[in-house]
Amino acid sequence: MPLLAVIYIVLLSPAYTQPPTRFAVIGDYGLAGQPELDVANLVKSWNPDFVLTLGDNNYELGAASTIDQNIGQYYHQFISPYLGAYGQGDSVSRFFPSLGNHDWIAAGAAPYLGYFSLPGNERYYNVSRGPVEFFVVDSDTNEPDGSTALSAQGQWLQAALGSSSALWKLVLFHHPPYSSGTHHGSTARMQWPFQAWGATAVLSGHEHNYEKIIVGGFPYFVNGLGGRSLYTTFGTPVNGSQIRYAGNYGAMLVEATMDSIRFRFITRTGTTIDSYTQYAPGYSTQQVSLEQGWNMVSLPVRVADASVSALFPSVSSQLAYFFTGTAYEQAEILHSGTGYWVKSDVPATISLFGETIHRDTITVSADWNLVGCSNTVVPENIIPDPPDILSSGFFGYKGSYIAADTLRSGKAYWIKITQPGKLIIGKP
Repeated sequence: MPLLAVIYIVLLSPAYTQPPTRFAVIGDYGLAGQPELDVANLVKSWNPDFVLTLGDNNYELGAASTIDQNIGQYYHQFISPYLGAYGQGDSVSRFFPSLGNHDWIAAGAAPYLGYFSLPGNERYYNVSRGPVEFFVVDSDTNEPDGSTALSAQGQWLQAALGSSSALWKLVLFHHPPYSSGTHHGSTARMQWPFQAWGATAVLSGHEHNYEKIIVGGFPYFVNGLGGRSLYTTFGTPVNGSQIRYAGNYGAMLVEATMDSIRFRFITRTGTTIDSYTQYAPGYSTQQVSLEQGWNMVSLPVRVADASVSALFPSVSSQLAYFFTGTAYEQAEILHSGTGYWVKSDVPATISLFGETIHRDTITVSADWNLVGCSNTVVPENIIPDPPDILSSGFFGYKGSYIAADTLRSGKAYWIKITQPGKLIIGKP
C-alpha cells in the first residue's frame, strides 16, 4: 500500500450540527388555575422556539372578559403583539393557536380573532419554521369555509400541503379524527386524506386525554391535557390506538431536525408518557469517527455541499488527500466511493447528514486503490466486475494497517486490483 508522504495537516473537530427546531403543543388548556399554570411552567422550562395550541383556548364561553386571564396570564411571553395586562409580549409571534368549540361560543369567535394577530384569514393558516411547516385548520362546524375534506378549507389544505417543500408537515386542529375517548370520540368528518395529501402527522385535542393512534402507518395524536380537566375513561380502543393516558396534565414537546422528528408527551411533573420518532425518507445521519493522528475516511452520504469547509466548518485547514494511482493529491471536495487521508489532533466524532447512499459503484485501476465505503458490509458481499480482479484483501488503518473483516460506513480501505474494473458495494 502506498505510504502517505505528505506532512500537511488537516485538523478536524466535531462538526457543527444545526440545533433541532423545538416547540410545545398544548390542547384544551385555557382555564386559569393551577393545572394550566403547571403546564405553562413545564412548557417554559423547555425554552421552545414556539408554542402551538389544539383549540379551546378560552373557557368556558370564549368571552372577551376571560381571554387574557386564560391565555395571556400564562403565555404572554410568546405572543406578538401582546396588548394584555400580564407583562411584556414577544417581538415576534411565537404562539400559534387553533380554534376550538369553546372559542366559537362567542359570536363569530370575535374575542379570539381580536386577541391574536395570525397569518392568513386567522382561522386557518400555515407557518414554516426550520424544517417544519405546520398547517392550522379550523375543525369546528361554525367555520365559514367548511370543515370537510371537500370544503373550501379542505381544498386549501390539500393545495398548501402539495406545494410545501418542508421536510415535516404537521396538521393541527381541535376535533380528533380518531379517538377512544368516551366524551366525544372520533370525528368522522375530520377524517380527511391527510397522508395522501402529504402530511407527516395530525395533532388534535377536544378529548381531555392523550392518545397515539397509528392508521395505515400514519400517526394521529390526541392531546387535550393542557389544563381544563381530565377525562379519565376510555371506551373500546379504536383501530390503531397504541397509547392511552389521562392520569395527569401535560404537553407535547416536538423536536425536528433534517433527519428526524420526535414527539413526546410529558406530564407537568416531568414524566415522559410516550415518545414517537419518524425519520426522513431517503436521508440519514452517519457518524465518522477519528482517531488522534492519521485516518482513512470517506463520505458516507450525499450532500448538497461536499466541500471540506462545509462538512467540517470549524477545522483550521480545509484539505484532505486522495490517491490517484501514482501519487497523493489534495482534495477540497469529497466524493462518495473515494477514500481520503485526514489528520486529527484529537479523537473526534463527525456527524454528517445527507441523502442515504444504498450502493457504491467504484471504478478501480490496476494496483492499489484507496476506496470509500457508504455501507457497512463484509468483503464477501462486495461484487467485483470483472469477478477475478481482486488480488488482496481489504486493509483499513488504525495507527497501522490492519486486515478488515468488515468494511465500515465512513471509512476507507486499500484494495489491490489486477486490472481495471469496478467494485459494487451495498444493496442491489
